[in-house]
Amino acid sequence: MRPIYTFLLAAFLIVQSGFAQSTPAQKSVTSDTSTSPNESAAETSGPTAFVQAEGTNFNMGTVTTYDFDIGYRANAHLSADIGVPLFSVRTPFSIVATHDWRTTTILGTPYIDVRYDTTHNKTNITTILTGAIGLNEEKVFSTGRTEAQWFFHFDRNYQILTYDVTFSPFLNFDAGTGTVDRQVMPRPYELARPYETHGYLGTGEAGGAFTIKKRFRLEGSGYGLSPWGPQKVYSRLVSPDSLLGSDGHHGRYWDEFFITGGDIQNTYGGGPTRIVRDNGYGMYLTVSRFKRLPNFDVQLGYTRSVHYDYGAAFIMLRYNFTGILRSLTTGE
Repeated sequence: MRPIYTFLLAAFLIVQSGFAQSTPAQKSVTSDTSTSPNESAAETSGPTAFVQAEGTNFNMGTVTTYDFDIGYRANAHLSADIGVPLFSVRTPFSIVATHDWRTTTILGTPYIDVRYDTTHNKTNITTILTGAIGLNEEKVFSTGRTEAQWFFHFDRNYQILTYDVTFSPFLNFDAGTGTVDRQVMPRPYELARPYETHGYLGTGEAGGAFTIKKRFRLEGSGYGLSPWGPQKVYSRLVSPDSLLGSDGHHGRYWDEFFITGGDIQNTYGGGPTRIVRDNGYGMYLTVSRFKRLPNFDVQLGYTRSVHYDYGAAFIMLRYNFTGILRSLTTGE
C-alpha cells in the first residue's frame, strides 16, 4: 500500500501547489464530508468533490479502497452526492501454487447519498440516506443487489476550561438492507471490511472525541452490528474461483467461504442471523488543516472486532476538491 499512498500524496501536493500559484486569493473551503457536522453545515451552496484512499491491514489480508465523489450542496442543511469506489484486496488464498499472496482489484458499488445537517439545542445532527447499486456479486465488490441504509449522527461540543480543546460525545446508528460502504462521514470499522452482507441489519456506535486546536481529533468508540432475519455473507478474501479458505474460527465464515448462506456454505437462500453479528471497539486519530494543504485529512487508527477476534490497523487519506471545483465552475 505504501507506494500508492506516496503517489497520492505527491499528486495532492502538486495539484494544491499549482492552484495556489494561479489563484492566490482562493478561499479555503472546509471538507463537506468532515466528521464534524457543524462545520459542514456552514458550507455555502455549490458543487462539492473529494477523493479518498483507505487501507486496512490485518493478519488475514489487506483491503484498500479508493473513492471518487462529486455532489452538490443546496444550502446549509441539504446536500447530495454520488460516487464510485475501487477495491484492491490482498489475500493469502491464491489459486496459483507458486505465489503466497493474491491481489485482486475490482470496482465497488456505485452509490448516491442525500444528507441533511442541522443543530437542535446545541446538538449537531446529521442524517444520511444512502442507496448502493449492486451490479454483480462476483465481478464487483458488492452483494449483487441494491442496498439501502439510513444513518443518524448526534454529537455535542463541550469546551474544556480555557484550553483550545473540545470534547464531543457522539452517537451513531443506522438501519439498512445490508452492509453499505458509506464514504460520506465513514466509520473506520465500516470501510474496507473483508466482507459484505445481505439482510436486514442495524448498527450502533457510541464514543467520544477530543479536538485540539481544530486540527487534531482523537476519538474512541464501541460498536455493534445487530442483524435480524435471514442473512448472507460475501467474502472478499476468498475469491469465487478459489476453493481455498481458512478454518473460519470465531464465526469468521467470510474467511472460509466465498458465500455463506442457507446451509452455511451455498449460494441459495439466507442463513442464520448469527453469521453477521459483530461487536468491537476502536481508537482513531485524525489530523487536518495542514498549513500548505488545508483541505487534506489523514486518519490513523486501530479497530478490534471482539466477536470475530481480530484486530485491524488502517490509514485513510482524503482530499477535498470543493474549492478547486468551484473556482473552475463558478469563479469563486
